[in-house]
Amino acid sequence: MEKILIATDGSQAAEKAAKLGVKWAKIFNSKLYGLSVAEVIPLGPELMEVYPKLIEILEKKAYEAVEFIKKEASKEELACETFVFSSSDPLEIILDKIQGLGISMVMMGRKHTLGRVSRSIIGKSPAPVTVVPAEASTTSDSTTSEKILLATDGSVYSQKATSWAIDFCKKVGSTLFVISVAKTDNDVAFAEECINAAEEKAKNQGIKVETFVVKGEPFEKILEFSFQKETDLIIMGYKGKTGLEKILVGSVAERVVENSKAPVVLIK
Repeated sequence: MEKILIATDGSQAAEKAAKLGVKWAKIFNSKLYGLSVAEVIPLGPELMEVYPKLIEILEKKAYEAVEFIKKEASKEELACETFVFSSSDPLEIILDKIQGLGISMVMMGRKHTLGRVSRSIIGKSPAPVTVVPAEASTTSDSTTSEKILLATDGSVYSQKATSWAIDFCKKVGSTLFVISVAKTDNDVAFAEECINAAEEKAKNQGIKVETFVVKGEPFEKILEFSFQKETDLIIMGYKGKTGLEKILVGSVAERVVENSKAPVVLIK
């Protein structure tokens, strides 16, 4: 994670994403960026008189949001470059920064459900995205990420997620739990192949790993396992290229992101 971008709207969930992003920047010696976009929505003529005041309020909130990131970074003696923009299209601004800065991890919060912009960022970002729910703990113990859950289905995206998870665990000394969910009895053998492949890679890198095959609805079992094991992080692969509206809605990844109480890393 050479470069981490924290996209924030100043919400509690975004602040938790900021704390985790700063923690990772410290661990991985990453360059840290903070970004907030004041979303300016075009108004009718009858409201133009108050429009400048509204923009001022939105921009003030955006500056306060990135200032929180800078303060968290300063606690860890880290530098943080911040950006504040006003735009009717936050998505374009955020994606431009991700691409232009060569970001290797995007951090953002999830309040209750994924918003329109968040969905599109996940789908279109060329970099992995970590979504931190408002329910996530931000204590020092939780952000050390001692227990990592990798969910794999054997796809090329899961293979990329496996490599990322192994590198992460090597750096932080985490235990890696690997789970593959078989929907039916006929799927069990393939699920076992998936976890065995991940286990072999992890052990070759000296990672402490435990593997599990469970039967049922994939997103339900992943969430259930994460809750039972009290995992600090869930890592999954996903195939987003053009946006969640077409690719991720209703998928296992979307449902895990929407319902997880632990941060979720999505690897393309």
